[in-house]
Amino acid sequence: MRLHRVTLPVLGATLALAAPLAAAERQGADLFAGYSFAKVDDIGRHGGNVGLGFDLLGPLDGFVDASAHWGSAEGTRLDDLTLMAGPGIRFGKRGGTVLFVRALVGLVRDRASITVLDVDISESSSRFGVLAGGGVDFPIAKTLALRAQGDYLWNDVDEGSKSSGFRASAGIVYRFGVAP
Repeated sequence: MRLHRVTLPVLGATLALAAPLAAAERQGADLFAGYSFAKVDDIGRHGGNVGLGFDLLGPLDGFVDASAHWGSAEGTRLDDLTLMAGPGIRFGKRGGTVLFVRALVGLVRDRASITVLDVDISESSSRFGVLAGGGVDFPIAKTLALRAQGDYLWNDVDEGSKSSGFRASAGIVYRFGVAP
């Protein structure tokens, strides 16, 4: 009896969402480049972000994302690089405002270094990471848009230790592949 109380609302919500997703308009492909700010483990870092979004299968889209950030804390220079890919969904009309959500997985590489008497001492590591978030594109011309996006980054630093934080990016999007 209790199973039906939970199952029916969940099934109803799933069916209600399925119709708009099935009727989603193909977005073509877009290329994004812009400024990015990341705050990971309470340390702010400035950098850049580039990404590619493309039609994949039905309402699913593919996303490829790369970012690099640099900063310092207590005399230590901190640099990071993320290379991620995964699925997402874009909502909206071609040539109009487009919203997107996505979940990406890939590589997180960071480097910590200090300089002592003109000698650079550094340590770097590479590991698995997950990036989840979304954003919005505001049209400014037929093939150009302004993008604002936010993501949450999680990655496994070493045994039992996790590193996570937020990344915000803003920049320009070039849309190609499908004419409006």
